[in-house]
Amino acid sequence: MVVFLYTITMKPLDTPFKLGMQYENWEFDLEVTEDRIEYYDSYKYVGTELNKFLNKHADETELLFNMDILEAVIITFKDKNSQFYKNINPITATKNREIKHHICIEEFTKLDSQISCIYISNNVYIIYASYSLIEELVKSIR
Repeated sequence: MVVFLYTITMKPLDTPFKLGMQYENWEFDLEVTEDRIEYYDSYKYVGTELNKFLNKHADETELLFNMDILEAVIITFKDKNSQFYKNINPITATKNREIKHHICIEEFTKLDSQISCIYISNNVYIIYASYSLIEELVKSIR
């Protein structure tokens, strides 16, 4: 596993979905999917307008809501190489590294939320959520 864990200061990251927004903002562009975490409703975003991250088209975007409030976003890029991961990864500095099982997890904080970038089995996952959810979401990817 390759693990990079650190906190850095960086310019604001323009994320396609803002945490804290209401379900009704996207209700016609959402498809119900199996819930990833207990007490949170999971939906696949099927629209095209916001299905990007850092100007790259995402293969899949999952939104997690609690009581109709957006609490987490998982953006997936499938069948990508490590160079794509390096190009799309919003994290620019590394402080700690651990290498095992070809899994790379990098995290940084942004105000009241945390963003994780995961590279595993040629898939790239960008997860952003509140601190309380991020660990459980990262575990659900592995």
